[in-house]
Amino acid sequence: MAYKSVKDLDAVDIKIIEKLCKDSSASLSDIAQELGVSASTVHKRINQMRENHIIERFTILFDPSILNLRTVAFVGIELERDALMGKKKEEVLGSLAEIPYIMEIHETLAPFDLILKLRTRNVEKLRGIITSIAAIDGVMATNTILTTNRILERYVEVPNSNSGV
Repeated sequence: MAYKSVKDLDAVDIKIIEKLCKDSSASLSDIAQELGVSASTVHKRINQMRENHIIERFTILFDPSILNLRTVAFVGIELERDALMGKKKEEVLGSLAEIPYIMEIHETLAPFDLILKLRTRNVEKLRGIITSIAAIDGVMATNTILTTNRILERYVEVPNSNSGV
């Protein structure tokens, strides 16, 4: 089955995704048993969803402070006019993607063109990274918001199919 859109997912696919979101280390046989299908069916479905980029990757979540990445900041970026689209924009995004301390990059409407989430060991390291970002050809201005305490950080959960959301 080749997926053309998310609408092509059936109830088994959705249940597999739900189970993997709750515990990505769940065994194929445990998922299969819970869903009433064979482990080979689960394996085949997961592979198809990976090939079709419905499942992008498997990873772990951990407390970043374990690696001493306690400084979190959001950096708004204003791009130069010629970097708002096309090759120049791709170059800016490529340069940003090479910076390992950038955890997320989002395109926004206002007041910035992009917003980044960074994690570093300390404010001095953060300053150096922001200086590097500001030096990227196509970046016009940066604006940094330094966080003081993480109150809540959620990870994507598949809404319960009965919730109507």
